[in-house]
Amino acid sequence: MMEKLRKLWMSAVILCCVITVSAQEVQKDRNRTYRITLGEVEYAHHNEKMSTGEAVGQVLSGVLTGKTSIEATKYEDDVKSSIIKGLSGAHRYRYNDGLLQLKDVVEEGHVVVDALITNINASSSSNTWKDKDGKTQVTTTYTGLVEVVLTMKDAKTGEIIDNTSLRSRGLGSSSFSTSDKAIHDAIDGLSNNITAWLNKKAPLQANIIEGAAVKKDKQKEVYIDLGSSEGAYKGLHMGVYEVKTIAGREAKSQIGKLKIEEVEGDDISRCKVQSGGKDIKAALDAGQQLRVMSID
Repeated sequence: MMEKLRKLWMSAVILCCVITVSAQEVQKDRNRTYRITLGEVEYAHHNEKMSTGEAVGQVLSGVLTGKTSIEATKYEDDVKSSIIKGLSGAHRYRYNDGLLQLKDVVEEGHVVVDALITNINASSSSNTWKDKDGKTQVTTTYTGLVEVVLTMKDAKTGEIIDNTSLRSRGLGSSSFSTSDKAIHDAIDGLSNNITAWLNKKAPLQANIIEGAAVKKDKQKEVYIDLGSSEGAYKGLHMGVYEVKTIAGREAKSQIGKLKIEEVEGDDISRCKVQSGGKDIKAALDAGQQLRVMSID
């Protein structure tokens, strides 16, 4: 009898250890980072014949009112640099310029992004008006447009994971603005759009571990289990979600928004509740598990 009880006790201890380790692994893996690299970069209009000088001249003159520029090679390196900057800025992706051979990749989850530059475009429009002295003035507005198609592939298998089209506009309407500046402004904005795309695909995740300041029936501050070791930083915005299981599928709905006020350790940050304070407090009082995910 004693031997049977001892075996049962050992089995319970082992089971607890397995559950604990499993939970720790899940916690550790929730914000796993992945290597990402830029693969092939192509320009959609290289097959359309036009001299580089002619193409760049058209872009700089600002007469491409909606027409795609052809072989505007002056800007292609800048667009490529903007793409790399966007891939490098995401929360859970680490840019690796050397990850080019798919056959050399052993670990799961790492990705390659191919880019097709479909449009480098400039346009201009003018507005004539009279000032208070009756003199005719002309204001010219320049608009730059850059469009790319990004294809994300599994680095190990080559399987396509995602395909997205992104565009960025640059705008200037002063005497110092030119089509060239408008295009460069669009190129600069492209990197932010790429980073936002990646952050939406793989947001930082956390849990509310304790309520902090409360005012009447509203939660004003909370602590989350996300800190410096997983990339938390002051000013990061997080959405708060209720999670339900419906017909075996997970459904989540946003009930509030947080902003990290202070990163207080490797795995803890204090957040200000920016919206949904009443619903967040009610959920915490009811012992409900809330999921927190970055929305920047």
